[in-house]
Order: sequence, then structure tokens, then C-alpha cells
Amino acid sequence: MGIQILFIENHKNPHIDALCEDFLRKTRGIFSFSLVKIAGSKSLNPEEQKKKETQSVEKLLKPLDVLLLCDERGTSYTSPAFTQFLEQSLAHNRGNILIAIGGAYGFTEEARRQYPSWKLSDLVFPHHIARLLVAEQLYRSSQIAKGSGYHHE
Repeated sequence: MGIQILFIENHKNPHIDALCEDFLRKTRGIFSFSLVKIAGSKSLNPEEQKKKETQSVEKLLKPLDVLLLCDERGTSYTSPAFTQFLEQSLAHNRGNILIAIGGAYGFTEEARRQYPSWKLSDLVFPHHIARLLVAEQLYRSSQIAKGSGYHHE
């Protein structure tokens, strides 16, 4: 069991990649997480793009996995509450937790109704920044669970 960050991106950003990899490295042994890049749809039609990208994410979902969509209309968590969500999900599920960052138009309405969603902020971020925020929050959650001094309340 582990956590996968699924992200839809067409552009490479070596600086963000390095920062995300650093958080991944520092989190090993506490939470197991990995990064999975999914190529974005080339469709010019927003609805078709959402559909294709949602399908690409759902293809990676196994029967026991939990899919959490990053969506600006999702549930807001404090860092301790998000840590609790992760710990409960990891303890009660036999599959992986997949945290998906959608493309420019997000996910289909059907997917938003079917899967829980997480609102990272009231602000909207580019996808590579959202990926970095998710990676940092996974690291922060690992430190909260461990009881280190990284997170201050």
C-alpha cells in the first residue's frame, strides 16, 4: 500500500521535478509515495479533454484503491486533518491512495460525483505547482504522523 500522485502535464519542469523528488526521498519509510506522470490530451475541445484525461486516471485505478481528485470545488483540509485522512485511508484500505491532479479543465462531472475531492487552496495553481504542493503536504503529513517539529500549530 502506498500513495501515488497522478499528474497530467505536457511540459517538463526540472526544478519542480527535483523539488518533488526531494520530498519523495525525505518521506520514504514513513509514507510510501510515488509520482506518476500522465500525458495530457491534445484535444482542443474542453469536454473531450476532460473525458480523455479522466479515463487515463481511471485506467490506473485498481479495485481496492482510493482515488482522491484535486479539485477547486473539493473539501478543504488543515494539514493535521489531511494527515488523519491519510492515516485512516491507509489503515482501512488494502489498496493504494491515488491523488490525481487533473489537466487544464479538470475532471468530468461524473468523476467529481463518484470520487472524493481535495481543494488545495482558494487560489488556483498551475499543475506543476499543485504537484509540488501535494508532495510537500505528503511530507508534512509524514512529519505530523511521526511527531517531528516540522509542522507548528
